Parts: sequence; structure tokens; C-alpha cells
Amino acid sequence: MKKVNIGSRPVGEGEPVFIIAEVGSNHDGKLEQARQLITAAKKCGADAVKFQSFTADKIYQAFKKVEMPREWHEELVKYAASQDIIFMSTPFDEESASLLHSLGVPAFKIASGDVTHFPLLSHVADFKKPIILSTGMATLGEVEAAIRVIRSRGNNDIILLYCVSIYPPRLEDANVKGMVTMRETFHLPVGYSDHSAGVTVPLGAVALGACVIEKHITIDRTLPGPDHPYALEVSEFAEMVRQIRLLELALGSGTKAPAEAEIPERKWARRGIYAAVDIPGGTTITGEMLKMVRPCVDAFAPGDIDSVVGKTARKDIAANEPIEWGSM
Repeated sequence: MKKVNIGSRPVGEGEPVFIIAEVGSNHDGKLEQARQLITAAKKCGADAVKFQSFTADKIYQAFKKVEMPREWHEELVKYAASQDIIFMSTPFDEESASLLHSLGVPAFKIASGDVTHFPLLSHVADFKKPIILSTGMATLGEVEAAIRVIRSRGNNDIILLYCVSIYPPRLEDANVKGMVTMRETFHLPVGYSDHSAGVTVPLGAVALGACVIEKHITIDRTLPGPDHPYALEVSEFAEMVRQIRLLELALGSGTKAPAEAEIPERKWARRGIYAAVDIPGGTTITGEMLKMVRPCVDAFAPGDIDSVVGKTARKDIAANEPIEWGSM
């Protein structure tokens, strides 16, 4: 499956999960709070911190209070660079997308509500930068159409995020397996943009192969504002990142083979074929003369029983001795 590079960071199967700390509107119109959240995201171990770029007049007037001022963008891009974390933002109009491109963002995130906004998709695709496409509320057919629009502009660097556009959704609406369906249908890297409480959904998504996890972050969940109530506080976000990294270790390579640390245990945990009674040399060995006990060191394994029964003992074999190649 294709991998996508976000800056110098490869994203896709076999790579560490790309974790996005979604600030959204949780800056509350305060530049210092925006900086604080960037710092927190880095300390938590996130790979990227993400904002939202729009002009309320071009999307929805009620969003005026959570609009991120244009003059913040360059300053926050530079501040994120100083903290060694990737700055991203979701553009909700072509002008915002062009601004972000001019500031050198390495990738674009498209909100679920704009899956069918083909002019915006085309405009962003023309920058030839990776596109992370959220798919909340969308059918597979609508996702396919959005992919077709992006690819028609010569841009094939697409990551799909499963999302449920409810704030917050119930766990029974999370449908994490839907992410797997998108991967199997479109053969693209997939991830999950989560608005549910806690970290159950992100961890489940990682276990099922998510390459990207996006989750809201806040300094205080009780603050007023639309994105605070379902966000993770900083300590919770850090714990989610820690759990994801531990889960990645536990998931392993997928190869079914003994772990290196298991190799010595194979001999001691498995059974061997032993003499249950004294077997004089020259005796034809029968099943009643044998027992299968631990360890398997220097002994035939139980699966080799047909190679032992019916054979003639070359020498005396005392009770409780292993049946070895030299015994017959």
C-alpha cells in the first residue's frame, strides 16, 4: 500500500502512527493559548498540531467567535517549527488554502463537511501536497467521488480518515470497522478522526491498522467553546500517545513465528518421548512402554511417535530416560 510523506515523516502501513493534536477552536481567540497548546502537543508526543483556517463570512457567521485571525498564521507556523512539531490547519475556503500553502504547510486536512466541495478539493489538490480527507457523514460513493476529483488534478497523495460527525458520538456509532472497509475499498492509508470521550476508539483504530489518529486537545475541558467538552486534556492526550506507542510495540510485524525470547522456552515447555519402563536392548518398542513428559531436550517430540513405536531398542533404555536417535 502506498505511503505518503508529510514533510520528512512517512505515513502508512509499517510506519509509526501519525498523531495529530487537533486544537480546532480551543485557542479561544487567545494567541498565547494557541502557543500553549502547540507546546503541549509537542510534549505529549504528537507528530502534528492542527488548527482551522476560515473566514466566518465564507462559511457560517456563527463561527465568528472562533475564527483564527489571519495574522496569527505565520507566527504560529514559526512557533511550531521552533517546537519541532508539524503545523497543519484545515482550510475552509480557497483563500485560506492559498495562505497555508504560501506558509509552507507540508499537508492539508479537509474537513468532513467539505467532502463534496469539489472546487475546494480541486484548489487544494493543485498544490500537489498530501491531503488528509475526513469522511464523516459520507457514503463510500461520495468518498470515491472526492478521491476522483483530487486524482484528476494529478495528486495521488491521499489519506482517508474515518470520522463520525457528532460531537461527541456514542461508542456504538463509532463503527471503527468502517475504517477497514475504506482501506480495503480504496487501497489508501487510513486513519480515524475521533470526537468520542476517552481513548477507546483511537486505540481500537490503531489495532485495526490506523496510520493516522486525530484527536482534540484542550488545556481545560470545562472552558466555554464548541470543541472543549469532547477534547482530551493535556495529561490525557499524553497518556493516549503513550498507549498508542505501547500498542504499536504489541502489534508487532504480523509474522507468525516464535519470538526470539521464546526460543529457549520451546525445549522446556514442550514434551518429549521418554521410557515409561525399563526397555532392554533388542526389545521392540510399544506405545505402552512410552510416556510423553517435559522437557523435550534431546528427546523425540510426541509428533514423532510413529518413528519410535515398532522400532528395536539398540541398547538398554532405563525408565524416565528420553528416547533419542541413538536409542534405536
